[in-house]
Amino acid sequence: MGPFTDNRTRFSDDIAVMAEPSPQKTAAPPLHLCPCCGSNLVQPISWEQASDRSSWRVGRRCPECEWLGESVHSIPEIDAFDEQLELGSRELADELRSLEHANMSEMAAVFIYALADNLIGADDFGR
Repeated sequence: MGPFTDNRTRFSDDIAVMAEPSPQKTAAPPLHLCPCCGSNLVQPISWEQASDRSSWRVGRRCPECEWLGESVHSIPEIDAFDEQLELGSRELADELRSLEHANMSEMAAVFIYALADNLIGADDFGR
């Protein structure tokens, strides 16, 4: 029979390492994403600087599921949220311009048709 080796210390060290919480934290979702339904349309409803002056308290609302929340966030998180809001504003403005152009083009086509068929006379413009 060989020498007796006590592995209990090594075994308990392995268990201790396995039981330690992981140093990696799960990243919080970006502020423009709804934590309830995942929509990317979350809107700010209130902003105020927190008491420590290095973070902001933000009230947010999801227009799709009506989730409401308020939380404190760092300046980099707020800057990223602001960038997303700016992107959304630009997308809305572009879509509005596109719709206005389509509407005006349709109105112009109808007007041209009416002029060509003599459906519009001088009295249509009189006061």
